[in-house]
Amino acid sequence: MKRRTMILLVASLVVNVFLIGLIGGTVWHWTHDRGMGFRGGWRMRVAESLPQPQRQLLRQAIHDTVRQALPRLRQSGAARAEAARLFVQPQFDANAINAKLDQARASDMQLRTDLEHRMIQFAATLPQDQRTKMAEALKEGPFRQGPPHPHGQPPSQ
Repeated sequence: MKRRTMILLVASLVVNVFLIGLIGGTVWHWTHDRGMGFRGGWRMRVAESLPQPQRQLLRQAIHDTVRQALPRLRQSGAARAEAARLFVQPQFDANAINAKLDQARASDMQLRTDLEHRMIQFAATLPQDQRTKMAEALKEGPFRQGPPHPHGQPPSQ
């Protein structure tokens, strides 16, 4: 019985260390990710550039848009899962895999389009000085033109 208890104790310790690492890594990712995620990224940087009342309204608009897109996001995830399942089939069907990934990508792009349209609708309600702040924040988002050029000038072609 003592050996069994020791094995269970060690197994429990390993599982707990794994769970603590998983939770810690997830929290770190949520707080440090500057990418395209919905919890952060350029959309939230745009929101942060606004005064508090407008910031809250824009965040709510972003969350509402994502919430409305949840069924489409689930379909996108299901399409990716089906593509992954097709990858390991004995008969490799590249066309079917591409079709599933195309379906997922189209859904993802539709969400991005919806979010950007909603942000533009919101910006139309703001005074010019606040739109200027949004524009500055957008420069760090998906519309950036690559690395800055010396002296602010793009290379001549």
